[in-house]
Amino acid sequence: MHAHKYREVRAITPNDHERLVQSMNEFRYIVFGRFAPSILRTFKDFDYSLAQVASLFILDEKGELTIKQVAGLLERSVSATSRLLDQLASRDMITRREDEQDHRVKRVAITEQGRALIETLQLLRADVQIEMMEYLSPDEQADVVRGMVLLAKAGRKWREQHESSTTRTQVSSTT
Repeated sequence: MHAHKYREVRAITPNDHERLVQSMNEFRYIVFGRFAPSILRTFKDFDYSLAQVASLFILDEKGELTIKQVAGLLERSVSATSRLLDQLASRDMITRREDEQDHRVKRVAITEQGRALIETLQLLRADVQIEMMEYLSPDEQADVVRGMVLLAKAGRKWREQHESSTTRTQVSSTT
């Protein structure tokens, strides 16, 4: 078992924290065990790296960025990021073009095909998770729905707070 650093979170005791970590891990393993084969069935030759999938998610969320910006968000070198983005471009998952103002700068954006891949991955994962919910009572299912809505709300708040000036500065200064 991995050691987890317990952070003080209001209303979550250290015991609750450990139960959450264990439950989340168990659920992820079960979901991934069902999710991974469904990816392979859907995409017979799915051989994208985690960095490539992360790049697609970043471009889907943030829109067109420079290669340097993507590298900063992935915390990878520009040359390594450029290579992985080239592979995505060769699969028509992203477009790559020169910046109009500075031809040394290369800009990348997700294509409709790339968006379709991301959407399919998200739907496959959601389908597996919803399938697991069928083993809960209607009241328990309603609790899970409420909990997921609250987690999404907390995620939005977290993003707003943590996409601070440092994140915005990192993205804007790497153009």
